Amino acid sequence: MIIIHPIRTIIWLSLIALLSAPNAAAELVPSDFNGEWQSACDAWGVPATCTARWQVGKHPSHLVQDYRIVSNSDGAEIFAGQGLYRIVDGLVEGYWADSRGQILSLSGRFENGELKVIWGDASVEIGQSVYTKTETGLRATDALLTDEGWRVFMDVDYARHDAE
Repeated sequence: MIIIHPIRTIIWLSLIALLSAPNAAAELVPSDFNGEWQSACDAWGVPATCTARWQVGKHPSHLVQDYRIVSNSDGAEIFAGQGLYRIVDGLVEGYWADSRGQILSLSGRFENGELKVIWGDASVEIGQSVYTKTETGLRATDALLTDEGWRVFMDVDYARHDAE
């Protein structure tokens, strides 16, 4: 015979509900990044179009970025990558994977409309990406750490380009 204790059952059900509910702080991903953004850009000397699509991931604390650079002359893909960012209480951790075959860990902060991450490690490369929501769009600045300090290699002001 199984004896059910009402108080113990209530405690267990409350605990299950508490643990399965999304963390309110985890829902504070930069939702105004969501959508598709596009801009003309210079891809290492090649006139191109840069596109970044941002969306909430598999959990409310996840932000996914799909990034692509396409040559203006022939439409060929020059570079593509995907970022997965987990943002909880302003702290960011995640991974970047790209068409070079790289999978790089990343970490950083999201605060005051700015997502700032450091990616990679000394065995491959160390980089920094800063995404800032502006009045007119989204600004992305990417830099590599060199012996002389940070060297910006991509600086793009995106405009919203969502499908109608």
